[in-house]
Amino acid sequence: MKLKYDNYIFDLYGTLIDIHTDESSPKFWKKITEFYSCYGADYTPEQLQQTYFDLVRQQEHELAYKLAISFPEIELERVFAKLLLKAPSHHETYSSVYQMNEEELVHSQWVQDLSNMFRILSRDRLKVYPGVIDTLKIIQKEGGRIFLLSNAQGLFTRPELEITGLAGYFDDIYISSENQMKKPQPQFMKKLLDEQQITASSSVMIGNDFQSDIGIAAACKVDSIFLNTDGLSQLEMRARLSRVTDDYYKGYKPEIVMSGDIREILDICTDN
Repeated sequence: MKLKYDNYIFDLYGTLIDIHTDESSPKFWKKITEFYSCYGADYTPEQLQQTYFDLVRQQEHELAYKLAISFPEIELERVFAKLLLKAPSHHETYSSVYQMNEEELVHSQWVQDLSNMFRILSRDRLKVYPGVIDTLKIIQKEGGRIFLLSNAQGLFTRPELEITGLAGYFDDIYISSENQMKKPQPQFMKKLLDEQQITASSSVMIGNDFQSDIGIAAACKVDSIFLNTDGLSQLEMRARLSRVTDDYYKGYKPEIVMSGDIREILDICTDN
């Protein structure tokens, strides 16, 4: 087998990992409220949920303005820290966490523990799609380099890469929260290409989202493969693709794997 590309850039969620999370459940926010209460911060579940989303929006707006980009990605570590410090009221506690300032909290074990709990409570499905491991092994065996380019929070994603056994398959990992921007911001992929000293023509992007995955590939002139893991109809796929390509990238056409089965990318990426 001779691979057509030297470099394989994968999306993660919906491409390699099948995941479902729900951060809207009242039960979820009740549990997170109880966690904050252990460290002296008093919220109702409704207050905590609203404050969380308000802080996320505010920090995204500030980061977008600061970097002059359209698709910012914040680190939730700072949101979690601010939630502890800016609670409507506090009660006395002997926990040393209560004495930390924002910067100390951002880099603390406490924020790691909170993020693990936050993710575990909101997540009800986490599994690798069929054929993923075998496909990555074949690419490696044939000399291809494998990279991750994911819109995600490093706090959540790095443990999930380890849990699913995927961490060791990547030559390098690029997570949006660790780079202050997310797909389809072109600079995100360009950073990967530049740091790895690889060319657009020798690379292919594989993902399940037209706007973020196919959009960033088109912007960077990288070939791409769309995995239809959501079971979209051909009509819906055409509509979503046209929203990405018609205005800026006319004529750009990704390969489509209608079944969503990642194993089919090997046929596309092999020189016959």
